[in-house]
Amino acid sequence: MEEYETLSGEGSLVVFQTEDELAAINAAIGAALTGVRSSVATSGPGFDLMVEGGLGWAGQNEVPIVVTYYQRGGGPSTGGQPTRGGQSDLLSSVFASHGEYPRIVLASGDHEEAFYDAIDAFNYAEVFQVPVIHLVDKFLANTIATIPMPDLNNVRITRGTLAPKGGLKVYKRFDLSSVISPRAFLGDYVMWYSGDEHDEYGHINEDPVNRINMFDKRMRKLDIMEKEIPEERRFSYFGPERPDILLIGWGGFVKGVAVKAIDELNSEGMRVGYYHIRAFIPFPRESLTKLTKEVEANNLVAVEHNYMAQASRLVTMNTGIMINRSIVKYTGRPIYVHELVNAIKNMLKGSTREVISYGA
Repeated sequence: MEEYETLSGEGSLVVFQTEDELAAINAAIGAALTGVRSSVATSGPGFDLMVEGGLGWAGQNEVPIVVTYYQRGGGPSTGGQPTRGGQSDLLSSVFASHGEYPRIVLASGDHEEAFYDAIDAFNYAEVFQVPVIHLVDKFLANTIATIPMPDLNNVRITRGTLAPKGGLKVYKRFDLSSVISPRAFLGDYVMWYSGDEHDEYGHINEDPVNRINMFDKRMRKLDIMEKEIPEERRFSYFGPERPDILLIGWGGFVKGVAVKAIDELNSEGMRVGYYHIRAFIPFPRESLTKLTKEVEANNLVAVEHNYMAQASRLVTMNTGIMINRSIVKYTGRPIYVHELVNAIKNMLKGSTREVISYGA
């Protein structure tokens, strides 16, 4: 990923509370169009309002915007359990909004990952000019942890491809000469943004040839993201090189408990690994495909805080690998080490689905 511009030093921060989530996403989009690094935070039905209010518009108009999504205990309406945690909003994030547009979906597994993922989210949003959804859960958001001092030597602020300020006789915001067009900020040049399909200048245009060109331009970003975002930033693996049993999970309060559980099981002579997914778009398909070739299909186990084992379905969609066993918890309480260890042992006895529920 080319580093076009690196900024350093202290900057200013503005926190703006709006009357609702529709106003919040649109205010953030407006700020992003002026060149400000902009983000919103939400959970549950607030995200749905943000999808309606402008997430798809941002995707259509190649606006770099970050949405930090704190997932509640699974359920519709006000979130099922507004004061509890869960991982039930993964599929709604990956497929958010009508139509098709490129986006990035990151998922942090602990506080340290959340620190670096937040930086990556802003960099990716501006480099690829797409919305970025940063998934955490209420377990992670509502806890405090001591983490190693961040290594700021490896932290870079990357603004992406920027047009020169002034000097261009003609500026095309959606220039088709490149997949990622140089971005100018509002006020630098005259430009147009529309909720409909548009031409290179931003004017509404429904010509079928223009439609194909513009649609392909946006969607080809997925290929660029796949190539330029290192796969090692999209997953982590814990355990023996060739495990007999492979747990596959994501997010906060699965990673930590899974790592402790496999340590306990491996100390008893088992060979259990944990594959931790950190990005769902772009998906780390190569590493997961390679690792699962060493494991019997019946020994792949999804571990998640939702009813459907949603990540396992995205694994199948992205790799063709079927995960037929799952350990799930959707009570709004975190998974505990002892119940995960017991559930894995039940898998060895032939169980295909374990619903765990410890905790008041």
